Amino acid sequence: MKTQPRSPLLSARIDWIVLEILVLFIATVVYTVIIWIDESGKPSQNGLETFKTVVKEVVAFFQFALIYVVGIFELGGEIMLRYTSKIQQAIEQGIEQGIEQGIEQGKAEIYRAWYADWEKRKQVAAEKGTPFDEPPPPKPEHPTDKQ
Repeated sequence: MKTQPRSPLLSARIDWIVLEILVLFIATVVYTVIIWIDESGKPSQNGLETFKTVVKEVVAFFQFALIYVVGIFELGGEIMLRYTSKIQQAIEQGIEQGIEQGIEQGKAEIYRAWYADWEKRKQVAAEKGTPFDEPPPPKPEHPTDKQ
């Protein structure tokens, strides 16, 4: 599995940092617009008071959103990386086991065919009354079934 380069910031994958910043930016802009609309609709505040209130609200939101977004991406990304790695290992192990089982089954199948051919020659020789002194075929190294 190809590993992605990581940034020094919380060891996040570089392509995730771009997404984290984008999500954080969009969330901050949307929240700022919502707060600005809400605060500017109040008749008791002038423009400077509205601006101060919006900045105060957005700074608090940004701190929370930064922790939340980076935490979600870091934890979620790490979980995805670990499970992807485990799934890849399981697939590779399954392929190796499948190849080994295929080889074993192939050996057993060849032995059965070879033995059946030997039995047929032995039977033909017995029917003709000719001596048959050919030894039976050797068994495979790891037979998967009993004969």
